[in-house]
Amino acid sequence: MRALGIAVAAFAVAASVGATRAAVLVDAAAGARGRDGWIHLTQVIPDTAPAEATTGNPSLAPLKWVGLLAIPNPTDKDPRAIVECTGQFIKPNVVLTAAHCLRDLADNPTGPWPDVTKGTFWLQYQNQEGAPFKILCGAVNPLWTVPGNFASMTTSEKDDAKLVADEHDFAMLLTDGESTTGVMPYALDWKGKYGYATRVGYASDILNGQIVQKSGGALFFADAIPMLDKSYPAIVVQWAPTTNLTFGTSGGAWIVNFSTTEGKDKNALIAVTSFQFTDYPGGEGAAYLTAAEFNPLLAYVSGGCKGATAGTAPSASPSPSPSPGGGSRGGHGSGGMQP
Repeated sequence: MRALGIAVAAFAVAASVGATRAAVLVDAAAGARGRDGWIHLTQVIPDTAPAEATTGNPSLAPLKWVGLLAIPNPTDKDPRAIVECTGQFIKPNVVLTAAHCLRDLADNPTGPWPDVTKGTFWLQYQNQEGAPFKILCGAVNPLWTVPGNFASMTTSEKDDAKLVADEHDFAMLLTDGESTTGVMPYALDWKGKYGYATRVGYASDILNGQIVQKSGGALFFADAIPMLDKSYPAIVVQWAPTTNLTFGTSGGAWIVNFSTTEGKDKNALIAVTSFQFTDYPGGEGAAYLTAAEFNPLLAYVSGGCKGATAGTAPSASPSPSPSPGGGSRGGHGSGGMQP
């Protein structure tokens, strides 16, 4: 998740970059993500503690559909850096996550971006174990982009362009196998129907992302109260208790009617984590999911990322990315890995 600091025009975004398991995770992005001033609550349990001590049982709905996404993102400075995010199966072989996990517009608006086909999705990841799926291809929402003249824009204009992009921050991945636990239901065009959701994800701030976490909170839209300088009607806000459920949770589901019992109208995904409002601790931002944007991307990825979607979805293989901004906001992610 990225951090959005609403310093009235200063926009600090932290990309959802992180580290993989089988190694010690280091939140290398922390210092660059503008997290000073955040209230951090201590949550200490040993790695061997049962999952239900903090999150509920990941073998039950809805956590059984959630997993850790790890994509190698080597750089000259850190050849073993890995993007780390959260995702969940929404179709037997399609994973939904955040677009900035594939293309970090905040820090790298023009690329190059990591090759998603070198990534792995670990279903039900918990304490260095999970069911691995190779990523065959992926695509971001075509509206997750910044204008062609972005480099010549003023700081204020760039911030606005980034927040406009945040209204479309989601992506999908095609895996080499089908989910062994089923898929998470989802709801589109749901405005006016829900007022509370539970956010889930692998926060590197908590036990280095070893255990999936959850946090419930009230729902509203960013233009409902003056959180930003301008109106961004397609940004959804979750207002929850202030915790360390931040970096690494990008792409994690916002779930309404959270229940370990499956059934009609239960455990519906309505959004995926995008960023934090750093000037409003407890405020989390996400893109409002509409059928007009969601369904064409799902069809494109389900078809092997071939052909074109409405708006032409760009492939998420190696290429460049734009950045989110504006108002007071920051990112959710963690970066780097050390053995």
